[in-house]
Amino acid sequence: MLVLVGRVVALAGPGFEEQVGMPYTSYALTGALVHGFGMSALGVFRRAVRREQLQGTFEQLLSSGRSPVAVVALAGGVELALQAVAYGALALGAVAIVGGGIVPVSALRAAALYSLGMAGLGLASAGVIVISKEGEPIAWAFGILSAALGGVCFPQFLLPDWLAACARSLPTTHALDLVRAALAGTAPPEGAAVSLAVFSLAAIILGVAALHLGLSHARRAGTLSRY
Repeated sequence: MLVLVGRVVALAGPGFEEQVGMPYTSYALTGALVHGFGMSALGVFRRAVRREQLQGTFEQLLSSGRSPVAVVALAGGVELALQAVAYGALALGAVAIVGGGIVPVSALRAAALYSLGMAGLGLASAGVIVISKEGEPIAWAFGILSAALGGVCFPQFLLPDWLAACARSLPTTHALDLVRAALAGTAPPEGAAVSLAVFSLAAIILGVAALHLGLSHARRAGTLSRY
């Protein structure tokens, strides 16, 4: 895969570093870390629900008297916190290997905002799993689109115009633009921060609503204890 990506990037010709503001190694590592943490945030709540289902303890977990949405969020929140620590350690290791100074706060803020939005989608993913028990399209579709078009391994100026326009609608694109601009000390694209904030807020609202609907449907159907 990396050989193929290298060939694609080579099509940009000389001056890659001048166009993106950093060497390709730093570019790709930044993309892999931010995208990886986002996908982890997308999957933690789904995995928490599925784990409780398979253990036969999901219905008991929800009978604690607390809000079912809050219970699911707490069940996945511990794993998300551990993932944040793990990716923070990976980022420190990457800085030590490729060189560079302290990661700017603005870069960390953009990555955290992106992960919050992805966690919101993760709540929606968990809502689907509550009903379907296994297999849901949100993480699969979003993961493929983000990895292919979100600027994880190669910049959007290598894409055809119509694909580049699609890429600009992805939150991964805006998150990586903000993080890379902070690392390179350049101005981020206009509107990237606002677009990312709007996505994160909308994703959290949608995720909470989808999880609530999924839990309500499973209660009415009497399938909470099934796996």
